[in-house]
Amino acid sequence: MVSLLTPYPAWTQAPGSAPPLLPYRSGGKWGYADRAKKVVIRPRFDFAWPFREGLAMVLSAGRYGYVDQTGKLTVKPFYRAAGEYREGLAPVKLKGAWGYIDRDGKTVIPFEYEEALQPGEGLAAAKKDGRWGVIDLSTKLFTPAKYDAIFQFSQGLARVKAGEFYGYIDRTGAEVIPPVYDEAFPFQDGFAPARLRMRYGFISLATKAFKSKEFFNIGPYSEGLAGAERRVGAAGRCGYIDAEGVEKIPFSYFMCASFNEGLAPVLKSRTGKWGFIDKTGKEAIPFKYDEVSGFKDGAARAVLGNKIFYIDPAGAEYYKK
Repeated sequence: MVSLLTPYPAWTQAPGSAPPLLPYRSGGKWGYADRAKKVVIRPRFDFAWPFREGLAMVLSAGRYGYVDQTGKLTVKPFYRAAGEYREGLAPVKLKGAWGYIDRDGKTVIPFEYEEALQPGEGLAAAKKDGRWGVIDLSTKLFTPAKYDAIFQFSQGLARVKAGEFYGYIDRTGAEVIPPVYDEAFPFQDGFAPARLRMRYGFISLATKAFKSKEFFNIGPYSEGLAGAERRVGAAGRCGYIDAEGVEKIPFSYFMCASFNEGLAPVLKSRTGKWGFIDKTGKEAIPFKYDEVSGFKDGAARAVLGNKIFYIDPAGAEYYKK
């Protein structure tokens, strides 16, 4: 089977800025260390996430806040739930309602939403009074829509769900691809994998047309590749294809997840361990983990036995042994 993990946008380092710190676990607490594993922010949080846009989300006593790379809590742990910063804003939950705060913790979008997703391309999907819609982050205007769900914008379009089917809308809310797909993923690099009446394939951003491929399953398209499944002997195996359906990495894995930051998590067999391969199919990080996430902002979460920690793209493990 193919693990359908949606890829995360890569963290972009500003020119001249220091590399981001990575979450570091010491005992039962979390802080941050540099790439030499030198502790920079003392482990004092219950959990910590990678830095995004210079700030990182942390959990303390069941509440979420944000810390900068000097260790200063720019937003004290105050919120019941939260998301990471994108485009200078973060969705946070207070007293049962969601809103958006800026980097200083100032409320930018009022706490009046039942659900709120992370921003993308100047817009954010949210739910208010039982209806999903889109917030224009420049005007703060919420425009309700007719769909059962709206997802984050990517390449100018957002997935929408109507009943059991998926389609896409543009920035104005106009329906540019009707909700006829049984499955669909965000557009990346001009293509979106989808399933239409038991046929898997890709939707082209340029033409909006769907072209089926001869595979049993296709996962999210990211960095020019998508995980796909086909029969190899009596069993299903997964590998990676391009948008034309051409095999780029052999179908030799039990599970495949999306490429992100040049690496993809793969599982060789049902009883095996997770590791990472690069875009040539070469092993980049050993197959030794019980669980892993994809890389995001230079870090991937890993589970080994009863330990949860982060690793970097070189395979270094950020915890005190």
